[in-house]
Amino acid sequence: MATTKSAKKAAPKAPAKKAPQKVATKATRKPAATVKSADLSSEQLVVENLSALSSLVGTLGETLDVLVQKTENMAYHLIATEEVLAEVVTATGIDLARVNARIRAKIANGTDSQGDPSRSIDIAAGIASPLPKFKK
Repeated sequence: MATTKSAKKAAPKAPAKKAPQKVATKATRKPAATVKSADLSSEQLVVENLSALSSLVGTLGETLDVLVQKTENMAYHLIATEEVLAEVVTATGIDLARVNARIRAKIANGTDSQGDPSRSIDIAAGIASPLPKFKK
C-alpha cells in the first residue's frame, strides 16, 4: 500500500511536464510569424504596419479620452472641496500663518527642501479668503 500512496504523490508532478510544452509552442509560433513576414512583399508589409499603427493610435485615443475624463473628475472634486473648505473657514476662522508654516514643512519634508511652497500657500490663501458672495 505504501507504493500506491507514493504513486499517487507522483501523479501531481505530471502537470510540470505540461509547462515545457507551452514554452515549446510559443517558440514554434515565432518562427512561423517570421516566415509569414518573409513571404509578404514590401508593399504588403507596409500595409500591415500601417494597419497596426492605425489600431494603436485608435487605442491611444481611447486611453487619452479616459484619462481626460478622470482628470476632469478630479478637478470637479477639487473645486467642490475648495468651496466646502471656504465655507468652513468663513464659519470658523483660520490661522493662516500656522497653515503656511505647515505647508512649508510638508513640502520641505517631501522634497528634501527642494520644493517651492509658494503655489500651495497662494492656494491656501485663496481658500481662506473666499470672494465675497453676491446677494440676489
